[in-house]
Parts: sequence; C-alpha cells; structure tokens
Amino acid sequence: MTSTQLMTADELLAMGSNVPYELWEGVLREVSPSGFRSGAIGSRLQILLGQFVLERGLGLTTNADAGYVLSGASQTVVAPDIGFVRAIRLADNVPERGFFHGVPDLAVEVISPTDERADIDRKQSLYARAGVPLVWWVDPERRTVTVHRPGQDPEILDESAMLDGGDILPGFQIEISRIFDLP
Repeated sequence: MTSTQLMTADELLAMGSNVPYELWEGVLREVSPSGFRSGAIGSRLQILLGQFVLERGLGLTTNADAGYVLSGASQTVVAPDIGFVRAIRLADNVPERGFFHGVPDLAVEVISPTDERADIDRKQSLYARAGVPLVWWVDPERRTVTVHRPGQDPEILDESAMLDGGDILPGFQIEISRIFDLP
C-alpha cells in the first residue's frame, strides 16, 4: 500500500510505533514483516555486528524498529534491518523519543522473498543520495551480499568471500557463508 498524501517525519512519528511504515520522499510506504529465514539471517548478522561494535565502543547498532531521517526536509525516514552510527556522531544526537536525524554510517538490508527489485533499487537510491557511506544488501536466496559505497560500483560478494567493515567498521570481518549457515 502506498499513500499519495505527502507527509513529514513528525507526522509519521505521531502515528505511533505500531505502524509498519517508512517515509520515502514524503510518501508513506508500508513495510511488511520479513520472512522467517530472512529474519533469522538478519538477526544473526545483527548479533555478530552488534557484539563487535559493543566490545570496541564504536557506536550504536539498531534494528528495524529504529528510524533514520535521511533528508534535511524530514521527508524521508527509513528503517534498515540493521543500522550503525559511529560514536563520534552520537555525542548529542541520540533522541529520547523519535527518529535519528542523520544517515546511518552503515545500513544493512536483508532481502525478503516479498521485496520487489524496483523497491530495492529505489531504497538504495535514497541511501546513495543521502550519502550513506556503506550499505550492505544481503540476499538469502542468492547467498550474496552486495556492497555499496559512494562513488564506486556495487560489489557483489558470494559466500566464498569475506565481508568487511572497511573504514566504517575497521577490523570487522566475517565469512559470508557464516551469515547464511542456519541450522
């Protein structure tokens, strides 16, 4: 379901936390629950990434319940499956209530079977235009991770490769096969 009435981040917030929506350039976008397998893969990566960040005091990770206001006009709010914000950017910017006003340093999206390619491409375009420095698209079906960095072509890594945090999460490395190895 897509609304055509333009909204702001404040209006989305006023709708309450039990509404499954993001806001893309002022347009309300329904976000359906992920498939179980996609959710389990996202949870596994959240634990591994979160533990790395926590042990080193690098910042904060968030799950899909946290919203990020990407545009200065408060017209775009996204909720990546996993978000990471470096500690240096958090000093006085952790809201008691509401969304984080700024881009995540890392956005991780786990593709669900119901996700459509056009929506994936559009959301990546929102991340790119907002200047998100690192985006990982995790594809459980293909068992790949597509890495997006500003000014570079996307890099598709298969399960034989290592995924690393680059200069956003220095020292973070994981074998991609570990992300997909579910019991």
